[in-house]
Amino acid sequence: MERLTKETLAVMSKEELQEAVEMLQTKLEVAEREIETLKADAEIGKKYVEHLKAEALRLVRAVEGESSPLLKLIDRADVDTLRQIVDEYLERGKEKFKAVSTEKVVSEEVTKETLLRADYSELIKLRERFINE
Repeated sequence: MERLTKETLAVMSKEELQEAVEMLQTKLEVAEREIETLKADAEIGKKYVEHLKAEALRLVRAVEGESSPLLKLIDRADVDTLRQIVDEYLERGKEKFKAVSTEKVVSEEVTKETLLRADYSELIKLRERFINE
């Protein structure tokens, strides 16, 4: 539809004006629904970024400790960088806290440290050991 100017409005009939108003109301409703959808998407994105930041902080602290200079940069990192940090430090954490072998856990004295290092299958075997004793 052509742009509505004062001159155009002056020569339009009542029906044409009503049609123009209805069309503009429809466009406004569509735009308002799109805005609500975009707001919801933005909120999801914000929550995702906050999750990535928290996970990055947790993993960097676990692997490098509280003195890591990376901790100061995480708050300003973009999504791609945060994902890279999380992926990298997840792998580093797996290496650093690799579970001990099953035989070692079952054969040595059970301590808090061995329980924390044990994986699920080792814990199941340890449970069976205690049940049988």
